[in-house]
Amino acid sequence: MWSSEVGRNPIEFMRHQMHQLVDIFCDTTQHQSRGAPQQRLGLREVEDGFNEIMLEAVDLHHHQNNDEESSPLLPEVRQELRSRVLRSSVLDLEEKEHPVVQKTEESFCDRALRLFRRLLYRLQLKWQAALAWVREKVAASFQAFCNAVEAVGSAFNSFCTSVAQVFRSAVQA
Repeated sequence: MWSSEVGRNPIEFMRHQMHQLVDIFCDTTQHQSRGAPQQRLGLREVEDGFNEIMLEAVDLHHHQNNDEESSPLLPEVRQELRSRVLRSSVLDLEEKEHPVVQKTEESFCDRALRLFRRLLYRLQLKWQAALAWVREKVAASFQAFCNAVEAVGSAFNSFCTSVAQVFRSAVQA
């Protein structure tokens, strides 16, 4: 799976895989007729491919940079992230445009750039929403953990105060 070109760096792996996916899409699309349903399908495949590649990069990056025991990426969190990212798909990249715009001839490169900008914008929104969810989930988890630590700390302080009072009482007696 790892190419010698990208080493074991998850971000470089992701970039390499995404470049390959774009190359394949462009090669395929360049030979299809303009606006063909296969092209829309191809964009959906690119979106799905980008999402899978990014999810794999998240897992690889987490695995390489964190001790699983001290910082586990819980299977439920991993599965929910996957579900959130894969849930909504690009339904219509070919949004209804003004008729004048549709009649003008557009070069392959201009069309590919326009479609990829839309695709990348939608992917960016999707991943920003997923990141916000992860942050919220982590904050909630850490808050619950902090509350538990605070409760234990408070109980320990009460214990220490009680023991101190017992010793004071014993010394005074």
